[in-house]
Amino acid sequence: MEGSIYSLIPPVLVIICVLLSKKVILSITLGIVSSALIIHDMNVIQAAQAVLESFLHLFYVDGAWNVSNLYLMAFLLLLGVLTAFIARMGGTSAFAQWASKHVKSGAGAQLLAFILGVIIFIDDYFNALTVGEIARPLTDRYRVSREKLAYIIDSTSAPVCVISPISSWGAYIIGLLGVIYATHEIDTAPFIGFLSIIPYNFYAIFSLLFVLVTIFWNINPGKMKYREVAEIEEEVQTETGKASDLLVPIGVLIIVTLSMMFLTGWQAAGALDFMAILENTDTYLSLLVGAIIAIVFALFRYHRAGHRVYVKPFWEGIRSMTGACLILCFAWALIELISAVGTGTYLSGLFASMDFNSAYLPAVLFVISCFMALATGTSWGTFGVMLPIGAQMAMTLDPQIFTICLGAVLAGSVYGDHCSPISDTTILSSAGAKCHHIDHVMTQLPLACFVAVISCIGYLIAGITESMLLSLLLTAVIFFASSFALKVLLAKKG
Repeated sequence: MEGSIYSLIPPVLVIICVLLSKKVILSITLGIVSSALIIHDMNVIQAAQAVLESFLHLFYVDGAWNVSNLYLMAFLLLLGVLTAFIARMGGTSAFAQWASKHVKSGAGAQLLAFILGVIIFIDDYFNALTVGEIARPLTDRYRVSREKLAYIIDSTSAPVCVISPISSWGAYIIGLLGVIYATHEIDTAPFIGFLSIIPYNFYAIFSLLFVLVTIFWNINPGKMKYREVAEIEEEVQTETGKASDLLVPIGVLIIVTLSMMFLTGWQAAGALDFMAILENTDTYLSLLVGAIIAIVFALFRYHRAGHRVYVKPFWEGIRSMTGACLILCFAWALIELISAVGTGTYLSGLFASMDFNSAYLPAVLFVISCFMALATGTSWGTFGVMLPIGAQMAMTLDPQIFTICLGAVLAGSVYGDHCSPISDTTILSSAGAKCHHIDHVMTQLPLACFVAVISCIGYLIAGITESMLLSLLLTAVIFFASSFALKVLLAKKG
């Protein structure tokens, strides 16, 4: 039954269940169970054994612990702990107070929100709430609408995290890539693979650029226009934290992680060869060590400031990342089983029998990922389902577009998550900006769709040319020309 029409059952079940229930883990579980049943010809006992083995292989395989996955799980949990202690110290409030002395205009307030969104890239939740708390008093003061602030927050959280290897998103994707590369016997380090995908993540790249375009060209459709009356919040600062309470732990995380990546890569490569170091770096260990040392620094500052509550913020941080860890584990298990059931092989063979042009595959995968993430409200769940399918189809139809297809899946997943009203990040962006959630969704949707259409054109170009530089350049030209036309159009409408 593998590689036949029955191989479509697991992903279809997952998609339908997600649409109806909005529960990612339940949906992926259906995909896991159905895959195992198909592989073992509906033998329940053998299927149950296959499911248990798929989860066991996540952390223990061939008589040895899978330390990479264990490190990654630990990093995600510790990242939540670090975020919780930073919030408890009041570092966010102190940084906002400092920033208010240096921003002098509405464009400056928006630019600060953008810069913070880019800098705070370790986690999208932390990004959305932190940027909102810092920038909101400033954007209110300069009559920038809450909807515009929510758009800036939302457009710099997921798009930045998805192209940053030192983030919860980067760690999650690198973990998925590790399994996919091993499945297809691709001799590339997952970290290097992640870096190679970044230039093809058109939606993330052009979403960030479009935020700058909307700021400097004053593109504010509908309710994004400036307020007629400024609504300045006079917030009482009860925290005793300092700006460095936020900057130091995050800076330590970045510096230690990068240093460990260099050291582990250098040790494994045995030479000061930059590419060899990147190919051999132990990303998972580096992230874990970076998180541990960053938490040590945060705890030192936390204790020195007189705080004595440790257990509560620790568990708050653990709980905040539990959902992400569970999704990752279930997605890993699904990748192993859905690869064995041959869904991608069947679909690629079906396209081949229909004389399907592989040049269109990146654009097709982008659109499918867009709709799936839009309906489900989760990019991570879409990554788990679509990355293995896209990888199988690309390897069968045309291995030359393998990396392009993975970039298209990531980009489409981020777009769908970006626009979905049930997305965690979208909801947190509304909360951070303190605007009505539906207002944020409706005002952001046309701007996100604008970038998505351009990105889809970019994937058509990339699939035809198979050239990263040419496709990126041509897409950039289309992007800036279209953005200027939009600016002129909105100016005529007044």
